[in-house]
Amino acid sequence: MVEMIDTHVNRKEHDNIKWQVLKDDASLLPMTIADMDIATPKFIRDALQTVLDDKVLGYTAPSDAFYQSIIAWEQGHHAVTLTPEQIILMPGVVTGLSLAVRRLTQRGDQVIVMAPYYPPYEQVVTDNGRKMVKLSLVQREGQYVIDFDRLATLMSDPITRAIIVCNPQNPGGRVWTNAELQRITELASQHKVFILADEIHDDTTFSDAYPVSMLSDLMGPEAAEQTVLLKSATKAFNLAGVKASYLATKNPRLLAVLKRAATAEQLEELNTFGLVSTQVAYEQGAEWLAEVNQYLEENRNLAYAYINEHIPRIKPMYPEATYLMWLDFMAYGVTDKQLDQALREKGHLCLNPGIDYGEEGHGFMRLNFAVDRDVLKEALHRLQVFDRDM
Repeated sequence: MVEMIDTHVNRKEHDNIKWQVLKDDASLLPMTIADMDIATPKFIRDALQTVLDDKVLGYTAPSDAFYQSIIAWEQGHHAVTLTPEQIILMPGVVTGLSLAVRRLTQRGDQVIVMAPYYPPYEQVVTDNGRKMVKLSLVQREGQYVIDFDRLATLMSDPITRAIIVCNPQNPGGRVWTNAELQRITELASQHKVFILADEIHDDTTFSDAYPVSMLSDLMGPEAAEQTVLLKSATKAFNLAGVKASYLATKNPRLLAVLKRAATAEQLEELNTFGLVSTQVAYEQGAEWLAEVNQYLEENRNLAYAYINEHIPRIKPMYPEATYLMWLDFMAYGVTDKQLDQALREKGHLCLNPGIDYGEEGHGFMRLNFAVDRDVLKEALHRLQVFDRDM
């Protein structure tokens, strides 16, 4: 029997990042950082309690069953065929991304990042001594699309060595099509550019779009040769605090380089809770996730329709996946700082400022709708109050 999801959680009394804003202003409603105000599934919490009941949190090795849970999930949900040897454990996707940038490129090399972008991408590239070159996404009919002429130019530069492909895209929620991914692959193969595929959001999907993994069997051998996949169960199953992820590649040369690096930097030793929660999520979580995704899809539809009908000055981008909605506030004609301040003071609402996602995020805000529906309705009401008072 499918466990009913629990959206009645109170996180205000704990040191989670999202709700810490209440320490400065108790009137604020935060709809920000990308974790969910939905309870981590009970079957995972029960499995962790069993570990605690053993009374010792000692060293734990990943079992064959752990690796098989990843392999079965990737094959069954994403048509990605892996072996245990092709999987490298990491404490986080960003950690794995940083490792790949350091070990597969050289100082001074260029790494392409589609903009607007997840903020840690810039740190991962520039703090490692590489040059981030932005591929500005183009808005067309309310969605982001890729400027492939510009991408071809950037990839043809001999010092361009990698591209980060976020699918589904954060913050816009776009699901890149098979044709778009194939074109990226063709260009990357032609110019010998590595594809670093951040697919952490690809299990939060809706009925009208489903992401194709860059490492999927559907993408063929060219993609497999160029790609390092970065994944985790933490977004879909609300496990961000356990710090567990993995990267995978089918290219033996890349695998050898990354394996040696992970061993040298002592990165493959996951904490016990990360091992247990990942395995249980993938073994038992399919029905729970389907229920959560249906709930999130209904939240998305509610928010998108409400904003379009009642707050037409705000232009929402329709998220094809993820629980994040990218909102265009440019009609108000204010600076990013003024916009953030007005949302807090007039609407008592806290959103992620778009400018944090690069210059292309100017005039935007990101809203997290992975909350109880009544909380979402309250947030939309506050957004309407903000609009009325502007």
